[in-house]
Amino acid sequence: MYKIGNVEITGKVVLAPMAGITSYAYRVFMAPFGVSLTVTEMISDCGIIYNNEETLNYLPQKGDPRPIALQLFGGESETLVKAIQKIEAMPNVDYDILDLNLGCPVPKVTKNNGGSAWLKDEERLLEMLRAVVKASTKPVSVKIRIGWDDSSINFKQLMPKIEQTGVKMIAVHLRTTKQLYGGKARYDLGENLRELIQVPLVISGDIFTLDDAIKALEITKADGVMVARGSMGNPHLIKQIDHYYRTGEKLPPVTLHDQINYLREFARLLVLEKGEKTAISNLRGIASHFLSGFAHTKQYRIKISQTMTTLDDLNQILDEIHDSHLF
Repeated sequence: MYKIGNVEITGKVVLAPMAGITSYAYRVFMAPFGVSLTVTEMISDCGIIYNNEETLNYLPQKGDPRPIALQLFGGESETLVKAIQKIEAMPNVDYDILDLNLGCPVPKVTKNNGGSAWLKDEERLLEMLRAVVKASTKPVSVKIRIGWDDSSINFKQLMPKIEQTGVKMIAVHLRTTKQLYGGKARYDLGENLRELIQVPLVISGDIFTLDDAIKALEITKADGVMVARGSMGNPHLIKQIDHYYRTGEKLPPVTLHDQINYLREFARLLVLEKGEKTAISNLRGIASHFLSGFAHTKQYRIKISQTMTTLDDLNQILDEIHDSHLF
């Protein structure tokens, strides 16, 4: 257990924000597996300022699991502060933590000075953080990368300075911006990282198994792990990590039977959120992950990604798997 400002976090797992993935339905679906903090998809400060309808849909909703962090991104202090003020004036938007994205490596974000581009100018970064902390009535957390590239790895000297601005939690993804999501996360640079700051540390990068999470926490001494791609189609990973740190017991692997049930439930929630057409379009890229790693499911994964057009199609494919006696 740890606190981000006055917000109590009661477990080890933070569900990482992923653009196009961690919408309301995904957050609601994943929460019961042992998520201690959820984070919205990236929300553009300018999208808020100009009332962009799609951006407004990313804001936390009434039924969201709590605690929840609202993740904001932008390339200028002034627009970030303006967006915070506007969000705080919205009567129906409630959240617990304001999270600043200082880690996104995607060029369309960094070319506008957002995401991990902030790490290139320390003075500008710290000035912005002081302004954001002052503007926000919620505790502020940040997610950073270790640096822009291999020749400018600066996260260790930045972390204490970030803390001094009033930020209440730091999450570190152990890759450079230039690595994007390739190569290996640099756990060789993460030893005893928690000792650099007084506020909580959450660690991110290559958390695909329970053993990955155990190793990440042992090396860095972090308070929690942020699970991103490893959770896609694999909610059991969240359950394994949460259960292990509560009981010391390692749960057995998930069954195909459970995975089919999980996928049915996630699909149902996504259709409720986005409507069938959009939900099914999204599911073509996500649903097959629920079947990954199970023998003799390739043909069904192909059907899901290439031929499925309705929720009934998905359920029929899942019925076929069930009737095929693969488990």
